Amino acid sequence: MDIATLSLRTQADLIASGALSSEALVRHYLDMISKHNGEVNAIVQVARVEDLIAQAQAADEKVRSGAPLGRLHGVPMTVKDMCKVAGFPCTMGTEGLTGFVAEEDATIVARVKAQGAIILGITNVPELLMAFETDNLVYGRTNHPLDSQLSPGGSSGGEAAAIASGCSPAGLGSDSMGSVRVPASMVGIAGLKVTQGRLPQTGRVPMEGASLHVRSASYGPMGRYIDDVALLLEIIAGPDGIDPNTMPVPVQDYQRCDISTLDVAWYENNGWCEVQPEIAQALRRAVDTLAPFVGSVTNEAPACLNKVKSLALEMIAFGADGGQSWYQGAKLLGSKALSPLFEAFLESASSCQLTVTELRGRLREWDQYNFAMQAFSQRYPITLCPVSATTAQAHGHSVNQIDNYTFTMAYSLSGQPVATVCIGKDNNGLPIGVQVVGQLWCEHQVLAVASVLERAFSQSGAAN
Repeated sequence: MDIATLSLRTQADLIASGALSSEALVRHYLDMISKHNGEVNAIVQVARVEDLIAQAQAADEKVRSGAPLGRLHGVPMTVKDMCKVAGFPCTMGTEGLTGFVAEEDATIVARVKAQGAIILGITNVPELLMAFETDNLVYGRTNHPLDSQLSPGGSSGGEAAAIASGCSPAGLGSDSMGSVRVPASMVGIAGLKVTQGRLPQTGRVPMEGASLHVRSASYGPMGRYIDDVALLLEIIAGPDGIDPNTMPVPVQDYQRCDISTLDVAWYENNGWCEVQPEIAQALRRAVDTLAPFVGSVTNEAPACLNKVKSLALEMIAFGADGGQSWYQGAKLLGSKALSPLFEAFLESASSCQLTVTELRGRLREWDQYNFAMQAFSQRYPITLCPVSATTAQAHGHSVNQIDNYTFTMAYSLSGQPVATVCIGKDNNGLPIGVQVVGQLWCEHQVLAVASVLERAFSQSGAAN
């Protein structure tokens, strides 16, 4: 049995049947962490080995007792360093939070624990999550599992690298501007940005200000396979009675979703950057692969993409106040020294300081943008497009390549669900991902389409 290739669902089923012990599974991942995490620096806080083994042994005893089991019973996983896990430090990569230890679980963590999951540890992030790569003054830099000179992306770069390096089977990340999708694409795993309002944000480490940023921020599951993120979504979705912005919309089963009548749009050019040739080629292969399974495929992009960069940067990233909410937030948390990545972000943000009148105008533009995107999604319930203009890049390059990430920003603004799945590799063997975008609350359609692509490219060897 090759544990490294097992999905979350299969791991849980094998444990429940007695064919695999939770202890053996936990020991496997501890061994992988020992072998690979020193080089990758993905998991920055690992639970005490004796505690993990005790939890796994208790899970195995529960199986033997015949007691009811949760859907993740005895399965280990990891959590991004911005989501509270009781007993673990939660720093968001900023100096001022180095002494903070969570006393309770975030809602989504409590939900996976209630289904039997065992938390292996906490994964790395850029400072205050504000970069498309992963480095900070608290834990240092996270490296790409295939090449330590490359970045796995950000801000869920630690989570992505942990999964891709085999140190964790799956985990909980977050996405605001592409923070699940970009790292998932860079390392070749699956990720899901959910519909805004699908998951409760309770237990997210708070920071003063940045309210416009929060408008597009959400947790997001990550895993080796589309089925992993689908299973996690089913478990963590829904209101918790605390976060008032979470909607009671049921999650539909992607495995029962008929995609045969769906009209699909696709585009490789968003007007902001030129994509790497291998990415364009992989996208066209994905479109050709998907065509027999859906109603139609059309090469068309939303006309409103020309608004993406200004709206996403001014409103979501910079907060319309010259980055003051971010700077003041870091200082309120007690951070005296700031990482070079975060300082570069603040320098970029300093040029964006809107008057109240200008802010009102941008909010109106954002609404108009969303109306246009929803109209487009009514015509085309599914859209395929790149995740980024390039595959994984060298550390330190993301600040000067912001246009490369406008593909993900487009759907951060609209709040639509997006799955990322690997559809091939470039000429250097680096993974290429694709965004599968859907209508609001239609994660089942997104996951169903993504699973077709996953099966096709896994079987062809293009994504292996």
